[in-house]
Amino acid sequence: MERSNSTLSSVAVHQALICVVFTLIFLVGMLGNALVIWIILCNVKQRFPTVMLILNLAAADFTLLITLPFWIYSFATSWVFGAPFCMFLLYVAHCTMFASVFFIAAMSIERFVAVLYPFTAQNWWRRGAIGRVIIAVWVSAFLLAVPVITKQKTTHAKRPNCLQLHASYRQQKGLIIFETLGGFIIPFLILSVCNALISKRIKQMTFQSKNKSAKVIRNVMVVFAVCWLPYHIRNLLTLSSMWTRTSSPEISKMLLNISERLDNFVGAMATTNSCINPILYVFATRRFQNRFKTSGIAKLFQQLNIYFMDKCSDESNSVRDNSQKSIS
Repeated sequence: MERSNSTLSSVAVHQALICVVFTLIFLVGMLGNALVIWIILCNVKQRFPTVMLILNLAAADFTLLITLPFWIYSFATSWVFGAPFCMFLLYVAHCTMFASVFFIAAMSIERFVAVLYPFTAQNWWRRGAIGRVIIAVWVSAFLLAVPVITKQKTTHAKRPNCLQLHASYRQQKGLIIFETLGGFIIPFLILSVCNALISKRIKQMTFQSKNKSAKVIRNVMVVFAVCWLPYHIRNLLTLSSMWTRTSSPEISKMLLNISERLDNFVGAMATTNSCINPILYVFATRRFQNRFKTSGIAKLFQQLNIYFMDKCSDESNSVRDNSQKSIS
């Protein structure tokens, strides 16, 4: 009897801790992303590509965080919102996951093109290419999240939960591989290559604004990797459990048990990414001011605008100097 009470007590403490953690993520993330969106829309007049991508990244994170209160309530008690709404929330979570990684990838690609091919970048952005890129990212995220809603979501009989069910192990394997490749591995390889080439080029530049703005975007990429890597490792453990289900049942059961135990941790890490990005912007503004001010964040975005303009002018000056040397 005492052991039963102790188990129930530890479960209650665990539930309370998880709810507190997700509540803090919700409050910090909602405030931070709302502040970023408001400052860009109301205080930044010239919105160059990087700033527009940050705006949409904040919008994706904000959308994901709106769903957190439902998950918190469900974890504390049970799922009472019905299967259709469960399906909708799972779709939104996956959609914003893809949107976040794609916008971070787009930010790195934009920097890559602007640093190495400034004139090409300037022509593209003047023709409204950034608008088409943003639309393409959102449409891709909407479409890639569709497999999540292909099957009905059901709940457990004793304690209803919002779960994603699969018709077969084969379908589950396919979705996990698709999510890991499309939502993490391929985009992260693109990010790594772009940032490596950019870092090599930036070392030849001496303007401090370039390093500051480059660090902001690079930090966003690193934080994304740290926050989402546990989620995809958990997915790979689940995948390994299914692959060894027949050949090594004990190992399969052990891997599945580890995967289930990591569920809350990887969920917290993944959603933490949505509230850390605005904090990165705030820390970056400390380089401009000694204390936090709303206008400081606005100055950061203005600095990103200046960064884009400087890249083009610097490359132009470099071409001009090389031309003069060749003439002389």
